[in-house]
Amino acid sequence: MTSSGFPVHAVTPPSREENVVADINSLSDLKYRIQELLQSTLDHSSITVMQEKLLLKQRSSYHFVIQTEEPRSTSDSINVIWCYLGPDRLWHVKSWIRTQIELLLAYLEMLFQEITISRQNLEAFVAKCEQVEVDTDEVASAEQKLQQIQQYIRDFEERMASNIEPLTLNSLFLCGRGPLFSLVQMSVLTLGPVMFNREKSLPSYNSICLFWYIVGEQSEESGCVFRVEVKSVAPQEKLLREAICFNYVYSVQNLKPNTCYKFTVKRMPKITLVYEPWIDTLHLKTLSSRQQNKGSKGCQ
Repeated sequence: MTSSGFPVHAVTPPSREENVVADINSLSDLKYRIQELLQSTLDHSSITVMQEKLLLKQRSSYHFVIQTEEPRSTSDSINVIWCYLGPDRLWHVKSWIRTQIELLLAYLEMLFQEITISRQNLEAFVAKCEQVEVDTDEVASAEQKLQQIQQYIRDFEERMASNIEPLTLNSLFLCGRGPLFSLVQMSVLTLGPVMFNREKSLPSYNSICLFWYIVGEQSEESGCVFRVEVKSVAPQEKLLREAICFNYVYSVQNLKPNTCYKFTVKRMPKITLVYEPWIDTLHLKTLSSRQQNKGSKGCQ
């Protein structure tokens, strides 16, 4: 008994068997949480969906949209901003927005790579646990990787769903001028990429009929204007012709038989275009004889 009157009890450390049981229980719990994640959020189909979403984001085009408190048509708002800011100042604004888009896409790419690498590390840890014993450092490292990859997934999903914050343009006006509107904002509009329909775009003896679509659209959107380029491939790449199309099909006539050509399609550039990092490219070869035309489809 101590001088204060309290009894003295001997403090015995946990036995080695208790530590082993605790370690086994914690390891089993960790393996369960890892396997649950690998079989749900990080299974093969989920990773494929994430990759497809990222690819779509990387291939999309980005345009600015003017928002004002005064009711105006889109064309009127753009014309007023163009006249008020001037081409140089508007170019700097678009350049700033483009930089934000590039940073966002780079960050999403980095997150996806970290998710992929961390997933492989967690799979390797679970496989090792099934074969040999793992030490406490390896368990702690796996726990940390599990928490990190969960944070990566949350960040990826949040960033993928987010957009560039609207840019208030009043502060960008020339100091000698008063604000034209009480509030002017420039937002970013994401448009799906234009892609060739490779199943329908088939060659004939001396022509090729091209079809395309906009990813994410259920039907053809009216009012879209596209530019198609036709280039030779050999002996050197050379632009042969350009076409402005108001629908989603174009027939390229008077081509040489048994010759490979390169085609590109994209929206006609507008003043609102900020960033277009990707343009779809298609290589097709015309048939070597007229007899092969029987098995090919033309424009309908």
